[in-house]
Amino acid sequence: MLSVAVGIFAVVTTELLPVGLLTSIGSTLHVSDGTAGLAMTLPGLVAAVAAPLLAVVLGTLDRKRVLIALMALLAGANLVSALATSFPVLLAARVLVGLSIGGVWAIAAGLAVRLVSARSVAAATSVIFSGIAVASVLGVPVGTLIGDLATWRAAFRVMSALALAVLVAMTVLLPPLPAARSVRPRELPALLRDPTLRIGLVATALLVTGHFAAYTYVRPVLEEISCVGSVLISTLLLVYGVAGIAGNFLAGARPARPARRCCS
Repeated sequence: MLSVAVGIFAVVTTELLPVGLLTSIGSTLHVSDGTAGLAMTLPGLVAAVAAPLLAVVLGTLDRKRVLIALMALLAGANLVSALATSFPVLLAARVLVGLSIGGVWAIAAGLAVRLVSARSVAAATSVIFSGIAVASVLGVPVGTLIGDLATWRAAFRVMSALALAVLVAMTVLLPPLPAARSVRPRELPALLRDPTLRIGLVATALLVTGHFAAYTYVRPVLEEISCVGSVLISTLLLVYGVAGIAGNFLAGARPARPARRCCS
């Protein structure tokens, strides 16, 4: 369970890493901040398409082996990002990051029920997905700090090493996770006919788009408009992440509570 949580931390930190490094990346690769923001946008779009498609393509492959392969892909993508000599090369690496993100989300959401007893599923799910909030608390501020102390390339090298460490941990700690059954291509369109699911998808898309539209460009906005220094930016990102961790566990502590109570 913890190896999966750290894996999600690695994936989300890699996804968000350009947030604190956007100005440095743009300066080194000679693109504007707006163009550099594509390093955030592209992986998200790729992940959105890859997640449902990979659920079909993976068939009955053992999910442990798939997660290990995705960590290897993430490590390679971060290494290519660190070595990129042009912005198109960086974007190509970020496409691979998007594939990793989509694959991990397609698998991780349903792993808690297979790793712990039924009464511990809610708590285990909170632990697994705490990797998202911890990535905001530690991953982005630390990545920003590494970029300030060394270079943005060093931050990507560190993430490549972390992905390799997670790969080893998953190899040693995870039990075999054979798929119960394969997902058929025709099942995906059938799901979209459910009006409740459609509403959930639209709401999620709007929330995530609004969040990342602001979060991606928070550093250049704070630097250029509010004249905030790099140390304070790291602190603000840290506070944001701490609030995310608190929300994650507060919400996860009461998942069985009904959203509505009907009067008899």
